[in-house]
Amino acid sequence: MDIKKRRSIEKEKMKHLILNASIKIINKDGFDSLSMRKIADLIGYSPTTIYIYYENKAQIATDIGNEIFNSIINDISKLLSKQPDLTIEEKLTESFQQFIMSMTSHPEMGRAFIKSGTSGMFRGKTDDNQGENMLHSLLIEGYAQGIIKEVNDNSSWMILTALIGFGMNALENQLFLLDNWHNLIASFVDILMHGISK
Repeated sequence: MDIKKRRSIEKEKMKHLILNASIKIINKDGFDSLSMRKIADLIGYSPTTIYIYYENKAQIATDIGNEIFNSIINDISKLLSKQPDLTIEEKLTESFQQFIMSMTSHPEMGRAFIKSGTSGMFRGKTDDNQGENMLHSLLIEGYAQGIIKEVNDNSSWMILTALIGFGMNALENQLFLLDNWHNLIASFVDILMHGISK
């Protein structure tokens, strides 16, 4: 392994160490109490080392959100690639369900993100938002097939907002621990699908 690759791996390991420590601190004491010194003390490094990776705690919160969102997108991409013969309605339904399952699969990280009060996981409508672009493509395909109502520039943004809201509520209230959790997801997705279907 060359030096550049090794440094890249070490940098990712260090960032994960910082994020995991931050998640513990946020969930125990709240986001306001998060500091570079507390993180450094928890992982056995100096605060100066932490500043090499993050300028401030807002960047840490954004990265926590990005970790969750990237995990969601990867899970949905894998799901769809394993089942290429799904109808567009099935693709949307499966994607929505997987979104919620993935978002709530790391509850400590999710709760820390909520407590941070930032919007790093959902950056709004941007050209490079992979999740929104993927969803928009599915909606366009559904509209072309006459299954989905008319799609506009805000359609995917609104649906993602609904999914994130449901996921955040589930994390905050620990709904994912309920025996009927999968039924709750199915009911929510059914309502969502009903709203966008012709």
